[in-house]
Amino acid sequence: MKRRIQLLTVLLFSIWMGSALAYTLHQGRNVLRVDFREEVRWEYWNTFDQKFSRDNFTYDRSYSFASSKMRLGMGIRSPRAEAYLQINWTQLLGLPDQGEFGLGTLYYQFNGKFGNGPGYDTKATHIGYGALSQAWIRFQPRSLRGLSLTLGRFLYASGAEGSAPRNPSLRWVKKFRISQRMIGPFDWSRVGRAFDGALASYHRRFWTLTLSYLHPTPGGFYLKRDHLHRKGQSAYDITLATVVLSLQDTNPWLPGTDSQLFYYYYNDRRKLKNPASLYNPQQNGLADCEINMLGGHLLYARKAGPGIMDLLLWGGYQWGVWGRNPSLEHQAWALAVEAGYRFPHLPWQPWFRLGYFYGSGDDQPGDTQHHTFFMMIPTLRIYSMTPSYTLMNTTYWMGQIILQPASHLLLRSDFHVVNLTRGRDYWYLGSGMMRPDVFSYATLGAHIPYRDRHLLTMWDLSLFFKNIYTSHGLRTDMDIYLSHIWGRDVVRDTFKSGDELTFFYVELRFTF
Repeated sequence: MKRRIQLLTVLLFSIWMGSALAYTLHQGRNVLRVDFREEVRWEYWNTFDQKFSRDNFTYDRSYSFASSKMRLGMGIRSPRAEAYLQINWTQLLGLPDQGEFGLGTLYYQFNGKFGNGPGYDTKATHIGYGALSQAWIRFQPRSLRGLSLTLGRFLYASGAEGSAPRNPSLRWVKKFRISQRMIGPFDWSRVGRAFDGALASYHRRFWTLTLSYLHPTPGGFYLKRDHLHRKGQSAYDITLATVVLSLQDTNPWLPGTDSQLFYYYYNDRRKLKNPASLYNPQQNGLADCEINMLGGHLLYARKAGPGIMDLLLWGGYQWGVWGRNPSLEHQAWALAVEAGYRFPHLPWQPWFRLGYFYGSGDDQPGDTQHHTFFMMIPTLRIYSMTPSYTLMNTTYWMGQIILQPASHLLLRSDFHVVNLTRGRDYWYLGSGMMRPDVFSYATLGAHIPYRDRHLLTMWDLSLFFKNIYTSHGLRTDMDIYLSHIWGRDVVRDTFKSGDELTFFYVELRFTF
């Protein structure tokens, strides 16, 4: 009851504060704006279960918790320059202190032990923290039309560079099936992350060239996103650079095609000293690697018969150095193929989509080669709606249906059959670096002695309600999500007492 009162208090204060601060001022050709966004989410998890009988410990297989994520921003824009500043406050209420799996467990593991400050051993299940989330300035020189330069702390989403497609089908596919596969702000989490550095973009009528040099901030499941250093490690020891050429779907050469060629560079120099993986280069490479990646995507849509067909092709090849003691030669690759067909003139405009993904794995861990595809620092949740697998050492088949019963309501349901690519490689979990002193991904390997590859089957249902209430600049949206996972051999090898998982959440968003 006390937790519900706390959440209601936060919600009412947020609405009042946002209404008071939402403001836009036009002064000649200059524009000043103040914006506010509040997200309130309640999550329920019934997770996989290990239940080690030997330690006589009872884990919280089922738990729920609430959270609030507030963002207040202020920006100013002139014809040749723009600046923006945003602060973020995250409040977590009722985290499970004995959880075994799921996001509540991760939030507690990353934050609970320091929640009450140094010198305190009390478990922190209610914890909040505020930090600077964005602070950037953008220049658009008068002498070179189409060029912009952004400096500071900002959000970056790989695959979304350039202009958004004009075609609505391509626009949705690019946002939800292409962007942030390799680099992203993971903004769906209750914290998110940003990138410090520089970004240059040169846009012409049909194409855009984007170059960036970045250092990620902590975040994701770790509240102290402004703490770049922890236990002798630094988030700035990770460097990224990108070169991206994007072609818009309005181009005259390949009409109806949105395409991209990219080069990504990722260098992690942290060299974490984890005794369990000190002499295991497969694992210590997760905090000590230098990866190059060359790839691209192609999206195509056209009218075909009574509806609209769409096609997605994405892939990339990686090479570099992985781990130490000894260092391994890294060579890996990934491929995604998806196709869909939408009936825009039928009731609910049904859209059916199928897809296949292959991310290479390493089946010979004792040699001098490393072949596990590496995700760098993505927004995992776009591709694993119930975060329970990554695109590393992973192969899956996907079915998807999207319906629009009303202008303000969108329904989406996915069905995934997920396997490990190689049975002698790990089951990887995570979404890139979140805390400087923690490996970028967690590894589970109980299946390796059995060479099991069948991971899980997942079904989910998402309901997105848009503009359910608007008044005086206030906009209210709501998301409802339900999923169920049937664990297969790999899950059973690790979680012997419970191989099924259910995840449910409701989120209200208030935007001013």
